[in-house]
Amino acid sequence: MGDNGSTVVLSQTAEQFHILVDSVEEYAIYMLDADGRVVTWNTGAQKIKGYTAQEIIGKNFACFYTAEDVAAGRPQRNLLEAGRRGHVRDQGVRIRKDGSTFEAEVVITVLRDPHGNVRGYSKVTRDITDQVRSREYEAEKIAALKASKAKDDFLAALSHELRTPLTPALAAVSYMEENAEKLPQEFVEDVQLIKRNVKLQARLIDDLLDLTRITRGKLRLDVEVCDTHAVIHNAVEIAGSAIASKKLKVSTKFNAKEYHISADCIRLQQVFWNLINNAVKFTAPGGEIEIRTFNDERGRFHYAVRTG
Repeated sequence: MGDNGSTVVLSQTAEQFHILVDSVEEYAIYMLDADGRVVTWNTGAQKIKGYTAQEIIGKNFACFYTAEDVAAGRPQRNLLEAGRRGHVRDQGVRIRKDGSTFEAEVVITVLRDPHGNVRGYSKVTRDITDQVRSREYEAEKIAALKASKAKDDFLAALSHELRTPLTPALAAVSYMEENAEKLPQEFVEDVQLIKRNVKLQARLIDDLLDLTRITRGKLRLDVEVCDTHAVIHNAVEIAGSAIASKKLKVSTKFNAKEYHISADCIRLQQVFWNLINNAVKFTAPGGEIEIRTFNDERGRFHYAVRTG
């Protein structure tokens, strides 16, 4: 009677364990025979791998591995390793019934009879695709931050090296401008042009660093009252060699009555120069470029470049 009671309890326990295993959906839990054929199949295995129990029981578990892994003997090697050590942990790409793949974390445990003979294996598989992607994203994020810092450091060093030769050039041309009375009259305007271009070059070098400041929302603007007509005139002078090389005619119509605006004059000059430079680029040799300014009904300043 006692033996029968124990048998009933064991039977109930085994049934409860089977129900528990079968109800687990986040893990594929199943058994293999000694040759690696599927013997049992729980709900989680069907959810993760896509096979029903009827479709997969009796088939070799190697069908879950990629063709490359099968060719390399990975399924058999995992079983041998589990038999030698008692269990083996593995991680890699596995294949579902529909051919799609997922990142899997696997534990294979050998099952032996009382005499030590291999009766089969238990296999637990977990889909860790989301975790792997999260780790990859974090790794990419860290790599991007390191690359951004390396870029910032490079630009800082480059800016310093590029500014170094400009300092004596600016000092020399400033001295010449201060002593303009000693220069032939035809060189005075050239000196002023050189000075403006050296200062513009220095500002363009600063803009290399501003590329990193822009991403942090720290772009520096030196706002002052700008004579837009004088700024446009300077921009035309800077583009002079390109204009001359294509033998273009440049006409200006400064119709704006209100042409003093609050802006960063150097950056404004860059804007005007870029527009003029684009006009030069897309105007046929011998063509004409018209630069016009005007105020609208609200007195706002407008600048236009037309090619012809």
